[in-house]
Amino acid sequence: MTTLLRVADLHVTLDTRNGPVEAVRGVSFSINKGQTLGLVGESGSGKSITAMSLVGLAPPGVHLRRTGEAIFDGMDLTGLAPGELRALRGRRIGVIFQDPAAALDPLMNVGDQIGEALPRGLTRQRMEAQISRLLLEVGLGDVANIRHRHAHELSGGQQQRVVIASALAGNPDLLIADEPTTALDMSVQAQILDLLHQLQHSRGMAMLLITHDLGVVSRYASHIVVLNRGEVVEQGATAAVLANP
Repeated sequence: MTTLLRVADLHVTLDTRNGPVEAVRGVSFSINKGQTLGLVGESGSGKSITAMSLVGLAPPGVHLRRTGEAIFDGMDLTGLAPGELRALRGRRIGVIFQDPAAALDPLMNVGDQIGEALPRGLTRQRMEAQISRLLLEVGLGDVANIRHRHAHELSGGQQQRVVIASALAGNPDLLIADEPTTALDMSVQAQILDLLHQLQHSRGMAMLLITHDLGVVSRYASHIVVLNRGEVVEQGATAAVLANP
C-alpha cells in the first residue's frame, strides 16, 4: 500500500509560561492511504499534541516547536509556513475536535459554517447543493430546517455531525479525529464512531483516530501506536498488539 503520512523522530516542545515542556519525544509512525491508525494513550501521554502539531495547532497561549519529519504526500509538514498549514488543514487534511460545541461558531448557522469550509469560487447554487449533500452524508436529515439552525439549537451528536461535515467539505485525504466522542453521551458515541468508519471507507480516506479507549481501537483501527509520556511504547497491527502486549 502507498504511504500517505510518514512521521519520523518527531519532537514537540511547548513554550509555556512556566518554561519549555517537551511533550513529544522521538515519535515515529506511518499511515497508508485508506488506512485507519489508532493513536492511543492515557491523558497527558502526548497523543493529541502529536496529531495537532502535524497541522500547526497548539493549545491557547502556547507556542509550539517541532523537529523531525512529517512527510505528507511528499511534503514535510514541519517545514511549512503557518499559512500553508492552514490551507492544507482546510483541504487535504480534515480535523475533528473533542468538543463540537467549542469547535462551532455560535453566531453562524449550520449551513454557513459548512460553507466556510468549502472550496472558494463555487456558485451559490453549487454551494447550497454541496452543503445539503454533506448534511445528508453525515446523517442529518431535514436539511432545509437544520441548515438554518445554530449550534445551541442542536444536540451534542448533531453538533459533532456538523463538525464532521465541515471536516469533509474539502474532500480530505487524511482525517484526524481527536477523541471525537469524548464530549458525547454514551448512547451517541457508537453512532458517531460507526459514521466515521463508514465515511472513511466510502471516501477512501486515511484516518488518524486518537483515543484512550482500546475497545474503540480494536473495532475501528487496523494498526495502533501506543504513547506514554510522549514516547512510543508499542506499535503494530492492532490485533497482534492487543493479543500480546
